Amino acid sequence: MARTALRVAALAAIAALSVSAGWAAGGINGASAIKAPPAQAFNWDKLTQEATALLAQYIRIDTTNPPGNELGAARMLREKFLADGIPATVWQPAPGRGVVAARLRGIGKHTKAIVLLSHMDVVAANPKQWQVPPFSGEVKDGDIWGRGAIDDKGPGVVELMAMLAIKRAGILLNRDVIFIATGDEEEGGRNGAGWFVDHEKQVFADAGYLLNEGGGIVQTPGHHRFFEVSVAEKTPMWIRLTAQGPSGHAAVPPDETAVTHLTAALSKLIAYRAPVHVIDPVRDYFHAIAKLDGGPVEFNHLARALRKPAYRKDFLLTPRYNAMVRDTVTPTVLGSSQQTNVIAPTAYAEVDCRLLPGEDPVAFLGRIRQVIGDDTIKVEVLLNFPAVSSPRRSILMNAIDAVAWHDGHETVVPTMIAGFTDSHYFRADGLVAYGFVPMELTVAQEHTVHGINERIEVKELGNGIRRMVELLRFAGGS
Repeated sequence: MARTALRVAALAAIAALSVSAGWAAGGINGASAIKAPPAQAFNWDKLTQEATALLAQYIRIDTTNPPGNELGAARMLREKFLADGIPATVWQPAPGRGVVAARLRGIGKHTKAIVLLSHMDVVAANPKQWQVPPFSGEVKDGDIWGRGAIDDKGPGVVELMAMLAIKRAGILLNRDVIFIATGDEEEGGRNGAGWFVDHEKQVFADAGYLLNEGGGIVQTPGHHRFFEVSVAEKTPMWIRLTAQGPSGHAAVPPDETAVTHLTAALSKLIAYRAPVHVIDPVRDYFHAIAKLDGGPVEFNHLARALRKPAYRKDFLLTPRYNAMVRDTVTPTVLGSSQQTNVIAPTAYAEVDCRLLPGEDPVAFLGRIRQVIGDDTIKVEVLLNFPAVSSPRRSILMNAIDAVAWHDGHETVVPTMIAGFTDSHYFRADGLVAYGFVPMELTVAQEHTVHGINERIEVKELGNGIRRMVELLRFAGGS
């Protein structure tokens, strides 16, 4: 269907939404029909105030991972759903860890439900580096401050409040909406989404689509706004290198120690540059940027442009661009002796490698060993899983496209993100998953993710809820 016709059809579907069918209530997977209440107008200011208070409360629950301790946050979210009559359940994958799911029932004309996914755990924050305490949830200068405001508690609140808004308005969608908030995402998700997919598959057995973090409303270098939707992700290959050597007193060092042995191997890895490869979503992303900004012309045919050494050198100087067109190798953790004057017998480094979709992890690991060129260095894989992508067209992408048009944007750009999310667990289970949070962040706000002074504008939190409501109505009203 042509883009304009698709948008007109989607808008007509919203206008035709009816509350004549019965409202459903009951357990996560079961319901009994009751008469729907009359539709009520949305009070966006009130919803934003409520969301602000909820996000502040959510941030105050310290879910730094490790250890996570998401159970308290899961229970808080469950109670918020239950207070509005939406059934919700909490699971405990491991002591102190939490997962929560809730289901907003529709009238069942479509069999495939939509999952709204987020994670409750956050990375560490050093209070000495922040302008406000990172777990205060303080509202200051129109922003909600705190670790997780953007990654990923704020998006979770947007998803939750959109479901409550639809429920309160008496709107019955033609498909169910399932909220899932997991833990352990920041450490790979094995005690969160991975556990949930393995042990509680029946909760989302009827789902066909999923929205998660990984995209949003962004600006091109030329300051044109567009909807960026992740359809693919790089996959992690986290490895640990371990070197051995003689121990002893640092005052009488041998020619080589475990530390010097290890650093020699790391020097080779740091110097390694993987081949450049432009996959289809990345090609299309840069082509769309060129169309919006009127250039640079190289973006129109990126793979061809990158064959020119001078342009390739300049292009790869931008870290994000570099990560989008080749595998990366980043040492992040170093460890050895605990005392300055002691030579330890072992030294280790943990290295965060990110592979492009389609890369053979076994072949990549072989190249890493070849680059190191030292069989005495032990190489262990800490985390790896297959890269799984989603189709660029679907009912859910059509809904995102319609929201973009309704919001005054003409362009939705499918792309690949350089990181990874919990979406891969659900993609591997057959769901069409996209990374898209309907909020606009400034460049400064983006830099606070995993950094200091993380915060989200109160106004944009409200805008995110409004857009999410529209998106669910487009996706669930046709």
